[in-house]
Parts: sequence; C-alpha cells; structure tokens
Amino acid sequence: MSFCDEIKKRFIRLSRGQRKVAQFIIDNPNVIATHIASDVGKLIGVSESTVIRFCYAMDLSGFSELQERIKSDLMGEDDKFEHPHPLITKKNVNLLNEVMNRDVTSILNTINIINEEQFEHATKLMHESNSLYVLGFRQSSPSANFLTCTLSNYRKHVKQIQHDVENIVLQISNMEDNSLLFVIALDEFVDDALTIMKLAKSKNVKVIAITHSSTASIKDHADVLFTVGTQKTASAETITAAHSLIHALVEGMVAQNKKQYLSFQKDHTKIESSFLYLEKAQYI
Repeated sequence: MSFCDEIKKRFIRLSRGQRKVAQFIIDNPNVIATHIASDVGKLIGVSESTVIRFCYAMDLSGFSELQERIKSDLMGEDDKFEHPHPLITKKNVNLLNEVMNRDVTSILNTINIINEEQFEHATKLMHESNSLYVLGFRQSSPSANFLTCTLSNYRKHVKQIQHDVENIVLQISNMEDNSLLFVIALDEFVDDALTIMKLAKSKNVKVIAITHSSTASIKDHADVLFTVGTQKTASAETITAAHSLIHALVEGMVAQNKKQYLSFQKDHTKIESSFLYLEKAQYI
C-alpha cells in the first residue's frame, strides 16, 4: 500500500488543518519530496507546526520521514508499467477542449506551487547576471531553445550549452562570477545536468532550475528551484507549464528595467531586418 493510500484510510480521523495537509500531499507528492516543511506549510496555507502534527498523526517521526515515504512511493511509480497517453485510450467528442483544458490545469497547478519570493529572486538574478547560460538536454531541449530565443530578444550574452564535451568544457571555463546558469530538467535523466551544475557552482555561478522530477538531486545545487506540473501530469502538459513559467520569468526580468530591455529588443529587430534585406538582395 502506498503512503497516499494510508493517508486516505486515516483521512476522516485527521483534524481540519491536517486534512488540508493530507489532501495537498495526495495531489502534489512531488512538492513534498522537494520542499522543506515551512515552505509546504506556506503553499498549503497552514503553519509549519500543523505539517509536523500531521506527520505525528500518521505515526511518522517527523517531516524527514514523510519525505522518505513519499520519495519511495514516487520512485516505485517509475517501476510500474507505462500508462498509455489519455488521447490513445479515451474517445472524446471535443478533443480540442480536452487537450487545452489539461494544459490549463497543468499551468494552474504550477501557479499554486510557485513561491512568489523565489520567483522574484530568480527574475532579479536574471536581470543582474552579465552572462546567461541555458542548459537542457533530451526532452528538455525544446524548452531550452525557447528560453534561449526569448532571452536573446531582450539581452546580449545569452548562450545555450550544446550536448558535446568540447562545447561544455569551453563554455563552463568561460563562466565568470556574475554568470547565471539556467537548467531545465523535465525528465528523470539528470546526471549530465547535475555534473554541469556542480562545475558551475565551483566557479561561484548562480543556478536557476526548472524540474518535473520529484526526486531530482539537482535541488541541492540550485539557488532557485521551480517544480512544474504534478506527478500525474503528462510530459506534453509539463512542457506547456514550463514554457508558461519561462514566459513569466522573462517578463519579470524585463520588468526590472523595461526601458533597457525594450530598447535592446528594438535595436535587435532592426539588425535582423537588415540581415533579411541583405539576404534577399543576393537573389535579385
């Protein structure tokens, strides 16, 4: 029996505040696995002591044991057979409505677990950094491309790290104290990203990470960590939520000095138009 199933069996015997904690754990186990007790309490809207009392009510020694139980369940989920995508098994007369509503739900779930102070801290780091490096391999590569292209419209010194040893070593060696590494890790294969994060941190580089992996060890090496979607969210919907968060972070960076960023965007557009004109002129 999973720990969430144990919670459901004891749900009725919990106090009102503890029920709020219980329901949040059932709906968002990945958040419990990656956040400390005080942060969880803020997200739920209860005190840290209520979270701890819930642990005692479930016969646990404390929040650390709760995290271990949840992590164990989540790791077990990876060993189960892969469920088909809902579009394959479910017939729906309004496919457009079904798919886009799932995307909206994923974004709303992400909004509920984002810490506003962490968001503000991240946008400030993005604004103050001299150089910004973007990392995202495999499933995370499209999101890394999206972030790189969006940032490049507003500022200079934006570089996407490519997945080859020579490129990685060169770019990490060029990182300075005022550099920022933005890591996107939306799958379970984070070993490469973790290695690069450790190297960047050794050079005093700040790190922002977006992840969907509830057990991702990258949280120990990130200055700011964002978790998108929920454990039940399909990968496509997770990417949608990640892109929405990226959009918000870039907007937050621009808001730090709107005149500066809009001026750069205007100049950038003029340069692109000039190159386009020259390219067309070659074929006349």
